[in-house]
Amino acid sequence: MKRVLYFMLIILMSQNIHSQIYIPIDTANLPVRTEAARIYRENAKQFYNSIKDDYQGTERSYIKKKYELLDKDFVEDIQKGEYLFNTPFNKKLDEIVQNIITANPILNQDLKFYISKSVSLNAASMGNKNFVLKLGSFYYLQNESQLASVVSHEIAHYILKHALIEIQRRYKLEKGSDYKDEIYEIKKDNTNRGEKAYNKLKGILYDGGKSSRKQEYEADSLGYILIKNTNYNKTEYLNSLRLIEQYDTIRPIGLKLETYKKIFNLPSQPFKEEWLKTEDFSNYDYSKYKEKYNEDSIRSHPETELRIVALKRIYPELNKVDAPQIASPEFKELQNIAKLEQPASLLFQEEYGLGIYFCLYCLQNEDNVDYNKKWLGEYFQKIYNARKEYKLNRYLERVDPKNQSESYKQFLNFMWNLNLSEIKVIADYYNQRGS
Repeated sequence: MKRVLYFMLIILMSQNIHSQIYIPIDTANLPVRTEAARIYRENAKQFYNSIKDDYQGTERSYIKKKYELLDKDFVEDIQKGEYLFNTPFNKKLDEIVQNIITANPILNQDLKFYISKSVSLNAASMGNKNFVLKLGSFYYLQNESQLASVVSHEIAHYILKHALIEIQRRYKLEKGSDYKDEIYEIKKDNTNRGEKAYNKLKGILYDGGKSSRKQEYEADSLGYILIKNTNYNKTEYLNSLRLIEQYDTIRPIGLKLETYKKIFNLPSQPFKEEWLKTEDFSNYDYSKYKEKYNEDSIRSHPETELRIVALKRIYPELNKVDAPQIASPEFKELQNIAKLEQPASLLFQEEYGLGIYFCLYCLQNEDNVDYNKKWLGEYFQKIYNARKEYKLNRYLERVDPKNQSESYKQFLNFMWNLNLSEIKVIADYYNQRGS
């Protein structure tokens, strides 16, 4: 019966998608968030008890302190609505996790995966039976086997105790020093809110987001063994690694100048060529960045290819290259829903500039036109309010010529070239069309 109800929910959401009246997932349900926070706190207590036998004295106190900081921030994020609960995404992810556990009896039965609203592709192991998967993983990954591969890799990090090993390493480095507690906390930042949960985990557990290459190799190998024991396509493990390398951080690309002229040529405000004026970066030395920042290309990091070579050496069967599997209809629907969730997620994360860019890109491709025009109006209203209050720097990046694609630099120039009254006209126009 539950299975039937689940598929009915998928069908209803699909109908919303195709009729372009999709309503984003509501994470503001207070009772659900309160219960999730309670369960997390209870599990945290169990974890603290579990480390008593393995660690002693000041080292145990140090580990406990790190996790108390993590737990405090994580519970706050749950209560703010950063995570999804009781959605088709949770249902599918729990199904995949259970399949991996069933195929690998050595695993604990109570591993818990949380889905954050973040629109990029990645996951993290917290080292305490809890994991975070970004919602963008459902959009950028191509099938269930790739998602299972990402899950297996993070479970491998947990089995190998990489988070605890990293904390121990830091303890030994800092033992006897006069470091203040503040150095272990993630700086409070009003920007990139949606990345905070993930970055907190990486910052606290993996030394600022940089886990060692050795740990990645180990997790690759064990993760592959875990997925190999299941019925999922094991060769998708390599494909998932490549996709993570591309989309773990959003790199906006591909917005054409014609799109600006079409979208912002309004009846009450004709398009102005001066809006496309860009800063002169001729004094920058691009020779050092030519490969990485050539137009809108996204370079595959060599570290991933080295990891793939290592896997092929250990497991010769991976030398047979298979094209990615076609996603099941169920997974395709989740991909569609994840795509439609992007505007709401970016609004929640207060990434207004990036949200406008994504809307423009979708409109350029004539993808869910009415839906994205509605969101364009909402974003421009937020930008207008921020500009009026002299807080726009919090929600819209400045141009960084060495670290942004050509089209994203053009976009940021365009946005900063608009004055307050021009932004208001755009906001009003698209808000009226979306109402």
